[in-house]
Formats: sequence, structure tokens, C-alpha cells
Amino acid sequence: MNVQLPSPRPFGVSSEEAIELCREWMIYLGAADAVVASGMTRESCDIYSSGFLAWVDNSRGNLDIDVVEKAAGLAAADGRQPLIFLRGGVRPVARERADALGVALLNYRERDSSLDGRSRRGREVVATGLGGQ
Repeated sequence: MNVQLPSPRPFGVSSEEAIELCREWMIYLGAADAVVASGMTRESCDIYSSGFLAWVDNSRGNLDIDVVEKAAGLAAADGRQPLIFLRGGVRPVARERADALGVALLNYRERDSSLDGRSRRGREVVATGLGGQ
């Protein structure tokens, strides 16, 4: 299956559009079964696949440690790996905690369709994909 890189969104994205963009990134990285959560599932995560739970933070602020710990806990309880897509920065303590817990922090830029890893696991994901899970 030939999966295309997500297309740039030169005019930016709303919160819902950011979730769809990040679903496209998950598919591009190897989670072909990624879907946007709906209903009660949306209270737990924004996107899910057979191997991953993902959250999308479309704010311009810095990601804090509580989001990282919540994602790690929910994903571990569900037997999946946690991904956090973010638009803004990451507080150093949140990055350290993400590294310790194996949470992939992925910084997306919708205008030029680029993705950067902001944690150790995030850099691995960008470099090698999601491992076909």
C-alpha cells in the first residue's frame, strides 16, 4: 500500500481538522487502521488504532506533565502505545517524563506538513515509523 504524506494545510487547522491531520500522520507512519474516536471513546483519546492511542493538542501553549502521565496510564491499561501530537512546545519536565514512560511526543506543523519528534520515542517514530502496528 502506497500511503501519501499528509498534505499541507496552508491556512492552518481547527481542533477537529488537527485531529484528522494527525490521523493521516498515523496512517502514513504505519498505523493503517487509525480512526478518529467518537462518542464515549472520545473521552479517553482522540485517535486510536490496534496498537496505539493518540491525543492531539492543537494549542500553542507548552505541553505539561499531567497530559503525558494521563496518556501513558490510559495506553498502558489498554495495552497500546501512547502518542501525543502537539502544535506547541513541551515543558522540560514533561519531555523527561515522556522519555521515562515511553510516550511519543510528535510536533506537527500543518502549514508545511512536517512532523518532528519531541521525545526519545517521538524521534524513533519519525525516523522509523510505528512498526506496522
